[in-house]
Amino acid sequence: MKKRKIITASAVVFTALVMFVGCGSKNGEKEHSKALEAWNDGDLVRAQTLLEKSIRKTTGNEQKSKSLNQLGLVLWELGKTAEAADAFSQSANLSEELSGANLNMGIALFHAGRLDEAEVALNNVLGENPRNETALAVLGMIEMQKRDWGGASNELAKSVAVNPADPAAKNALALAQLQQTKNVSSAINRLKGVVNAYPDYAPALYNLGAVYELYVKNNTQAISWYKQYLAKAGANGSHVQAANAALARLGGKPTSAQDNRNLPRSNPAEATRYMNEGLKLYSAKKYDEAVASFKKAQMADPKQKNVYYNLGLTFYAQGNYSDAAMACNKAVNLDPNFADAQYMLSLAYAKQKKWSDAERAAKELVKSNKAKGEQMLKYIADMQKR
Repeated sequence: MKKRKIITASAVVFTALVMFVGCGSKNGEKEHSKALEAWNDGDLVRAQTLLEKSIRKTTGNEQKSKSLNQLGLVLWELGKTAEAADAFSQSANLSEELSGANLNMGIALFHAGRLDEAEVALNNVLGENPRNETALAVLGMIEMQKRDWGGASNELAKSVAVNPADPAAKNALALAQLQQTKNVSSAINRLKGVVNAYPDYAPALYNLGAVYELYVKNNTQAISWYKQYLAKAGANGSHVQAANAALARLGGKPTSAQDNRNLPRSNPAEATRYMNEGLKLYSAKKYDEAVASFKKAQMADPKQKNVYYNLGLTFYAQGNYSDAAMACNKAVNLDPNFADAQYMLSLAYAKQKKWSDAERAAKELVKSNKAKGEQMLKYIADMQKR
């Protein structure tokens, strides 16, 4: 992830990137399947090469669009932002039904600094779904880049209204309103609210340090918040270098880079323990506590598909269909043949009346479980008649 200054924080929107999983058309299917295996194994360079070969061999626009979208995601992970944006653009041009490609393109163009093009792509997304929280949030950050604080506050407030549980949007909104109103105490209260509600969301800790340093001129408080950020963010935090520089500037003791490198990156056993705790809490209908446990499991090991699936089930039980879809989509990304996750993904989209997305997910489900997939397609058709 790119490092952002305080005013352009909130890189968590990256997690909203959508992946469409397809088996490829007959031509290019072999390369497509091998590309997915390479991607799951972490061999991104090989995945890129195979996807490019698959795209050249594929003739159908819909399948080629899906492969281009996947290529964009691989390029994104490789840090090739501009190339990713071009791949997403080609994907969107080939199949207008894949609104996720426009969303991905808008995000990639934003981070490539092509703000006007990003706005067009994101407004296309909002033309289909005016309540797309990610599109609204990124549009807000585009306005922040342009230093239109009122416009940024407006777009980010809309995003927060759609999903009040998104810490990234709340974090960015606090910063935009600080610039717009110069109300420092309000910004501090908003950021502390994010910290209290989402203790694992590190960027709000960094921004509190910056506000106390730059606006309040309280170095003691600033040092405290910067240290809390470093403790939470670990080695991979997007503001680690800036926080350590701030500590050195203010007389605090920077953390050791070696210590950061020694932090554990993945702990499958711990993830399983947290997931089992979450399942018990879910069975007891203690959904908020279950969500917290599953998120801890996710942090301990981001590659366990069942963690995302169970998180999706819990969000669904809470009636939070947007986050349920996002969690189940991550499970499907990890295992394209995960039928239960595909089923819940389609169902979560249907509950939001996102019929094209629901149908697309159900058609993918047919490939792995024909009976369940056809059942879901019938359910969607019946729901649309009501």
